[in-house]
Amino acid sequence: MACNRPTILARNELGFISMPNGTNLIHLCFNNLHINFTTDEFIAFRKIVKDLVQEDCHIPFPDGTMRILLNTPYDGLNFSFNSIELNQLISSLDEAYYMRIIYSYMQ
Repeated sequence: MACNRPTILARNELGFISMPNGTNLIHLCFNNLHINFTTDEFIAFRKIVKDLVQEDCHIPFPDGTMRILLNTPYDGLNFSFNSIELNQLISSLDEAYYMRIIYSYMQ
């Protein structure tokens, strides 16, 4: 049985974004998050995150840090990022978005 390795679309010190060959799934592994998306969900998530950084709504946390919250559809479940993490996430999402397009042309 052949090993079906995923294609790495983006990678940095905080994680990676990959796409298993022959599927319509995209995996985001970033810090302690692991989220699976369809291609359409990934594109929507990228837009939400990019819109979030434009709002620049930092919230003070009890430890004294300023963080940005990404709400989810589930009450009480939110993701928090400092500015560096959010910028790296956006960079990874952008890189993966364009690499996915490039790989699609090669098939």
